[in-house]
Amino acid sequence: MKDRAYESMSSGDEVCCIIGQAVVELSDEHQPVNKATLAHKLLAMADRDTDDERVLLYWIARKAVNKPHQLDIGVQGWS
Repeated sequence: MKDRAYESMSSGDEVCCIIGQAVVELSDEHQPVNKATLAHKLLAMADRDTDDERVLLYWIARKAVNKPHQLDIGVQGWS
């Protein structure tokens, strides 16, 4: 059986990496980086991905960007 605390921390780290990847892609495309463009980029990234677990992480990342105070993803400083 998996340790839930480890699973949560791992997912939180993945969400942070996904957000960082979206920021880098926006910067590479010379797009402004703000809540709206970041949420749109995460949606586009989710549309390109075929892994259901990763798509869920993109959704969590969008929620973290739009409402960080309502989300606890297991990463210190996010809740």
